[in-house]
Formats: sequence, structure tokens, C-alpha cells
Amino acid sequence: MSSLQVGGAERFVIDLCVEQRAQGMEPEIISLGHHDDPLVAVAEELNIKVTVIRGMKGLVQLRLWQAYRRHPIIHMHSPSAVMLSLPILPFCLERKIVYTRHGAARLATNRWRKVHRFARRFIDSICFVSEEGQHIFHEEHGWEHVDSSVIDNGIAMPEEKDIVPHPQDGRLRIGSVGRLVSLKHQISLLEAIRLLPSDIQQKVEVHFFGTGDQLAPLQEFTQQHLANAEVVFHGMVSDRSKIYNCFELLAMTSRTEGMSLAIMEALAYKRAVVASKVGGNGVLVQEQQNGWLFDFDDSQKLAEIIQTALAEPQRLIEFGRAGRQRVLDEFSLQRTQQQYQKVYEDFGTSI
Repeated sequence: MSSLQVGGAERFVIDLCVEQRAQGMEPEIISLGHHDDPLVAVAEELNIKVTVIRGMKGLVQLRLWQAYRRHPIIHMHSPSAVMLSLPILPFCLERKIVYTRHGAARLATNRWRKVHRFARRFIDSICFVSEEGQHIFHEEHGWEHVDSSVIDNGIAMPEEKDIVPHPQDGRLRIGSVGRLVSLKHQISLLEAIRLLPSDIQQKVEVHFFGTGDQLAPLQEFTQQHLANAEVVFHGMVSDRSKIYNCFELLAMTSRTEGMSLAIMEALAYKRAVVASKVGGNGVLVQEQQNGWLFDFDDSQKLAEIIQTALAEPQRLIEFGRAGRQRVLDEFSLQRTQQQYQKVYEDFGTSI
């Protein structure tokens, strides 16, 4: 159960379903979004069954229960899915219920505390994509008696033939991939570009892939402060080869992050990464091996890294090779699916 809007968790759900189907399972995605959400079409193109449920709350919950009855395993991928399912959970005792927390936010309001206090009686296993997320959740909500594990996200690896080599043209193309929301803090990337000397700005391109409520503020900042730099807002793009072959360096500027699918995918496409030192970013990005790390909101340090990347294009190529090998070794989708399969099979239901 997941929305099919724009985000790494949503892409992961689709990839996981593809892998599960290859292993003989029959996954179905239940989405609480809209029929025209971008990733609904992606899932349908892959012949993954998608049921979109919308309407009045009571009717939605009835349809959810009808959908849940079709499957012995219910895997929820968002707190909102858990909250909406609360009245149904007592009727799902014969089903295995797994809850994956893809982020590391504390969910510390009274509302979320009540949701998780009730839900813990019916959820059999909770999974996290980072140790930080696991620690924060248990510190805030308890759940000491619920099976808990950390399962790294994994990705479907692109083939070598689908990876475009870096152009050696004296320019640096930087990509930002993800929702344009305050949590992702993309404004710090633009602030770093503003700190560059004007002659350096002219050699830098920034490509944003994604949509969200911060689109207008980011566009306004660009118009006011970055006349010398080329900044392109591509909107929602589903083709990952078009995204990652568009730049040489991925910039991840988030305030919090789990195990970023965007970072994994960039590494798989032999792209170096510069990322804020939060959540799972420090697990994926190894300093001076496949990229760089900087303190959250330190635009000055980010600007310095950008200048280094522009001056040393060969280093970007070396980082890219090392990054792809690491993803192959440690973050394959097959490995992730096998770990979830173990969660599905190892523990009984909440009866």
C-alpha cells in the first residue's frame, strides 16, 4: 500500500513489485492518490495491478478492507496508509502486516503518537531503511515488542549500454532528483551556485527533476540571483535513463533522508554524488571514494565542492565507477526482496 505520486519510496514500491512478480508472487499496489498520478501509468506499463481508492472516508475504508481480503500479506509504505487503515486493522488478524518507514521524521505530534499507539497491536513487523530512522522511531514511539529490522533499499541496475559517458566539454551539469518540498531543501543548492564566481557560474548547469510546492520559490530565486547560470526545471520525468544521463553530479541537500533511491540510482548510472550528512546519505556516499558529504545547509562548503568537481572531471569519472560497483555489491533489488521475503515468512501474524 503506497501512494503513486512522485518520490523515491513510490519508485521503490514499483521496483519491489516487479522483483516479487519475477519470484512468483502476485503483488498489487493499493494507492490512495489519483488515477492520473504520474507513477500509476508507470506501474500499469509494467503490468502491475494498481487499485486506486478515493472518495468519502468511510467508503475508502470499506474498499480498503475489500482489497486487503484478497491478500495474505499487507505491506504499508507510509504513515498515512497506517492511519487510514486503523479501523480495519482489528479485522486483519489473520493477515501478516508489515510497515516500512522510508523516512526518519520523528512523527512526534499527538496525532501521530495516537496512531502508532493503536497500530502497534496489529502490525507484525516494522522495517526501516536506515538505522537512524529505526532509532528515532523507537525512541519516540516505543514498539519494543514488535519485530523490527533495517532493510536497505535496493534498485534495479541499469545495463552498461544505457549509461552515457561524461562529456568532456569543460562544463559541469548538476542534477537534483526528488520532490520539490522544503524537506529536500533544494534552495541550498541554488544558494551555493550564487556563491560561485560569475565565470564559474557560466560553466555550471543545474537540472531539477520533480514537482512540488517549492517549485515557484526556486524559480523566483533563479530569476533574481542566477542570471549567469543555466537552471532547468524538467518537472516529473519517469525515464530514469533520461534523468541520470543528463548530469555528471547528483546533489542531495535534504534535511532528513532514509536510504535515498535517487543516490543509489545516480551511483548505478556512474554519477558522483554530493550529499548532506543526514540519515542514510553517509552510508551510501563514501567521502572521496564515490562523492562528497557536507553539513546540512552549508552552502559555502557545497559551493567549494562544486568548484572541485568542475576542476577535476576525471575524479567524477572515478567516483562514478566506484559508486556503481558498490551498488552492485551491496544494494541490489534482489537482495532487498530476499530480505523482505524473510520478514514475510519468518514471523506469524498478530493472532
